[in-house]
This record gives sequence, C-alpha cells and structure tokens, in this order.
Amino acid sequence: MSIPENAGPGPVQTAEAQGNARVTQVGGNYEEHIHRYVRNWQYLRGTSVGTAELDLAEDAFVDPSGHGGGPGRAAQAVSKLTRPYGRSHVLVLCGKAGSGRRTTALHVLLRVGVARERLHWLSLDWDQPRTEQIPATKRHGFVLDLTGGQELSEDFYTGLADYQKEAEAAEAFLIILADTDGWNAGAAETVPVVHLVRPQATQVAEEHLRHRAADRMDWLNSPPLDTLLTEGASAADAARLARLIAHADDDGQEAVQQEFTGWRDHLTNWFKQHSGPEDVRERALLVSAAVLERVPAQDVLEAADRLFAEVGGVLPPGGPLAGRDLQQRLLAAKASLVDGERISLDTDRHGLSEAVLAYVWQQRPQLRGVLLRWASQISAPNGTAVRHLQRIADCLVRLSLLPGGSTVRTVVTGWIDTGRPAHRHLAIDVLEKMALHPDTGVRVRRLLYEWAQQKTISKDLLTAVAEICAGRLGREYPRVALTRLRVLASRQDSLAREAVADAVHILASTPEQRVPVLSEVVDWAESTSSTTAVAGADTFLALTDIGGDSFLPLPAQQEPAGSAAAPADDLFVRGWRAALNEPSTSTQAHTQLAAWLDSASLSDDQVLPLAAAVLRGRLDQAGAAELLVGSSSSSDLGRTRRKKLLDLLIGEQASFAATAPSPASVAGSESDPTTR
Repeated sequence: MSIPENAGPGPVQTAEAQGNARVTQVGGNYEEHIHRYVRNWQYLRGTSVGTAELDLAEDAFVDPSGHGGGPGRAAQAVSKLTRPYGRSHVLVLCGKAGSGRRTTALHVLLRVGVARERLHWLSLDWDQPRTEQIPATKRHGFVLDLTGGQELSEDFYTGLADYQKEAEAAEAFLIILADTDGWNAGAAETVPVVHLVRPQATQVAEEHLRHRAADRMDWLNSPPLDTLLTEGASAADAARLARLIAHADDDGQEAVQQEFTGWRDHLTNWFKQHSGPEDVRERALLVSAAVLERVPAQDVLEAADRLFAEVGGVLPPGGPLAGRDLQQRLLAAKASLVDGERISLDTDRHGLSEAVLAYVWQQRPQLRGVLLRWASQISAPNGTAVRHLQRIADCLVRLSLLPGGSTVRTVVTGWIDTGRPAHRHLAIDVLEKMALHPDTGVRVRRLLYEWAQQKTISKDLLTAVAEICAGRLGREYPRVALTRLRVLASRQDSLAREAVADAVHILASTPEQRVPVLSEVVDWAESTSSTTAVAGADTFLALTDIGGDSFLPLPAQQEPAGSAAAPADDLFVRGWRAALNEPSTSTQAHTQLAAWLDSASLSDDQVLPLAAAVLRGRLDQAGAAELLVGSSSSSDLGRTRRKKLLDLLIGEQASFAATAPSPASVAGSESDPTTR
C-alpha cells in the first residue's frame, strides 16, 4: 500500500492497496491506515491525545537520571528509536504504577519526531492480544497500554518482529506500556525494553506548576501544602497537586490541601461535631446531597428522609412543616443552593460530594448495604430520584472502585432480575460504565463473557449482556462486543437469540460499522462449528429480514469510504449461501430471498445480480424451484423479476455450455503433448 509523502489531516487523494491490505479511517480523522484483514475486521482504533497532556509531556517532563548520573530512562528510550544502527520502531516501557508510563511514552514519541496530531492511544478492542491488529500508519506514533491486562502469549511476543518490519517501512512508531512483572518475553524477546523508575514527586509537581502557573511555585514549599507529597507519592499525585494549585483561588491554599486529601480533615471534624442522635437526619441529608449533587432541593430532601427512615429514623410529626428551614439545614451540611433551586456540596468545596461518598463507604462499612438498598429505592419507578439515574449510576461506579466495591457489582447484577424496568436500566448503565472504565473495564468485560457462556443463568441477565454490547461498549469495543454476542447466539438454549439479533442490528445501523459487523456475522455463519454456524445463519437472516425492523439496506445506496476491501454485496451472497446450506435455516433463507424479489424498496440492479449469485449452482436445492416460480402471494413486480432472474440463470448456463470444451477436444489435448 502506498500513501503520499505529504499526507496530512485532510483527505488523502491517492492510495493503493495490494493483497489483503485495506484503506480505512481511524480515530475520526482522514489519515490513511494500513490494515491487514483480521477476520474482515478493523485494526485497533486510535484515539487522539489531548493538547493539555501533550503540553505536559513536551514542556514539563521529568526524566530521572540513570545509574551514576547517566542518561535518564526516557533518554535511553529515545536513543533506541533513533540510533543509526540497530534502531527499533517498537519499544516496551515497563514500570510500576505511578512511574509515569503514559507521559514518558508521549515524551519519547515527541522526541523522535512524531507530529503531535499523529499521536494516538490504541483502544484494546480484543479478547486476545494479537500483533496483527496493531495499525502501522505512515509517520504516526501509537501507544498500546497493556498494564493490568491479561497474560501475553508467545505468539504476541514473536509477532512483534513482523510488526517491527511493517512499522519501519511506514516510518511509524509503537510504544507498549507494561507492568514490571507483566512483560515476560524471555527467549521470544524481539524488541527493546526500558524499565522505568518513579520520578521524585516534588520534581514532577515543580515542573508541572512551572508550566501551569509559575507565579505560584512558592505554594509547594509553604504550609499547608509543603507536606502533602510524601516519599511514596506517585507522579500522578504530583501532577494532581499542581493542577489543583493552578486552578485554585488566590487565597485557596487551605482548599487545595483539603481537596487533595479528599476533604479528610473537614469530614472527620464534621462527623465528630454531628455525632448525636439528633444529627442522624443531617447526616442523611449530607449523603443524599453527595449522591444527588445539583439536583432540585425537593428531590434531595425526600431522598434524605428515605435514607433516614432506612437506618431506623422516625420523622417528626408535622411533615414538611416540621424541623428547621432549608437554609439552616444547608448551613449545617456545609451545602449551598445554586440557581435558587439545586443543592450543591461542590460549589463551595470542589470535590466534596465525591469525598463524602468515599468517606462514608470506608469509615462505615456496615452502611454499604444500606446505601445500595437506598439507591435502589430512590431509583425505583415513582422513586424520588428516578429522573436522575445517570447521577446515581456515576456514583455507584465510583463506589465500585473503592475497597469492598465488588458489593456494588453484586447488587446491580441482582437488579437485572428484579423485573423493575427502572432498576434494570440503572443496572445496565452501571455495568456499561464499569465495562468501559480504565480500572474495572478488563475485569467486567471478562465477566460479560463468562455470563454469556454460563449454562445456568437467567434470560434477563443474558439479554442485559446483549444490550450492553449494543450500547457504548459496542461502539468503542465492537470486536469485544461481537465476540460476546457470538457466544450468546451460540447457546443451545436459544435464550438470547432474539436479543442478539436486536443488538447486532443496532451495531450495524451506523454506516461505518455496517460492513464490518455484517462481515463478522457471515464469518459465524461459515464457521466449522455447527452451533456457531446456526447462530450466524439465524443472525444473518434477522439482519436481512426486509419485513421487519432488522432490515439492513444494501450498501449500493450509501457506502462508507474505505469499505471496498469487503464489498457488502459479496458478504450478502456468502451469508445467504451459508443460510441455505444450514438445514435449520434453509427454508427461511429461501423465503426471505423471495421477499427481496417482491420488494419495491429495492431496485432490479440491487436484487437481481445478488439473487443470481446466491442461486447459481444451487437450482437443484429444495426450495429453489418454489422461489423461482413464486406463489399466489407474489407481487407483480416479483413475478416479473423471477422471469428476469430465470432468464439470467439460463443464459449464464447456455453461455457456459457454449464456451466449454467438448469431451473429444479435451481428450485430444490430453494426448497431444504440445497442448500440455
């Protein structure tokens, strides 16, 4: 494949693909990427790096010196990618959490000359790491973060040698991030590895603050901020402190200290001061305000009363007229009223709402079940917070990241089986967010796979897996989602067959994903596994059912750029032939193809060549004659098309017979050595 030397962010005017290469768009821009087909699917997607992160990597980077004051680890990495002899285009950065792997990778790629707009994070849209899925784009740089992931196979390690050649030819660079103990290539090592050490947190904070707000450098060495960065502080801690200082008010040192420590002193003192039985109702208000940040006061107060009752509190007689006024209660909870209606903890104390939840979750572990039951109640149909499910879902995801957070996943999974639509919707939202979160994503995506293949599991939970795959997970990790949908569709109990069809239809509804999704389904239908083949044929027929919502338009109407490597008309032919070959779907396949012939929504040019390609060589198959003859329900258009289709097939057969050599000539050529 060739790409113009001056390929920039605009459309590339010329590109040539050879063999199994394809030209596609990645990351929303118009740069051309080299893709070798892997089961007709795209390579890992690239996400552009934010400007602020690039600025820090370029202008505020700290590279700890090597042994004896030698070159830093980043400088060593740059050398391995730029040296005249033995230069590599692939590099592994190993390090512990907090060693600055991401920033180091960006710094190194910038130092070797990769343009800022050509740097990309790679999305791990795979179940098994494969070097064949890593893109190599001319003069681009990619960062593949494998920290906290699954164990790598020997094929992955050895496959990097082939990728190295491809990257060198394209003048591209790849940096792989790995845990210190997560890279075990051994004898299969083919690329250089640099082991990072944690930079001093104070140095990182100084460089970041010099870049962000140089006039506040003295804040780092003045109370109460001078003791925050302890010996074990990470680079991320240092960067966060510098960011808080840069965004603080002019006299906000105390607020920076409190937010950096999770408002620990503030909350410890507040709960100490409000420790009496008469303060339980105000504690409930604080927790309610934290979960429902910036929600109307009426909803927050009603939810607080519900939590108060959940822990055994008894509301005073008098209802809304009882107790103190709103302003007094807000003053006690250190909350404020914004827009004259909404209660907020964060307006005066940034980050306090999140800190309250973390504090209560960790300081009162016996309250965890109560909090989750309460969240279930206020989010139920007609519940106080049913209009604020997104906010509740975000809070539950944050709680799932804390110690004991697995409780959240267990509870929300149970909500799926409750039968209450609001709870089910909330549970799916929470699991989807967890499946996409950097900290929980790998684990939850693996859990979805386990559910999909589990023998004893409810239909509601299987349907939920399909719905999650059809949502953001399917848009951001389409290969991961389709793998789980394939497992669901292959279940012998067929509990999720309909849900899979709906999910695949949703994924295929966008032009950029229509051909890849259809290609994956056709691969299922052509599988050597009988269960997968049946699942694929069923799913294909659901996609092509012209009489229902699952009808997939023919690509001749609108075809996304770059999809010519997998022409959808060929995929339709393959899919229909696979469905015709499968005994359990053959009748339905003939019926649906007949419906296409009868449909006025398709042109002759769209349907006739396709039907001819499907039926060619299969006219003796049961059902083919009925398809060509039609029935009393066939439309006039359908009958006309059937005649054209039959003439087309007969004409092809006659043409073949006329050009085929006679038996005598074949025999003669076999005996004549000059014709061999």
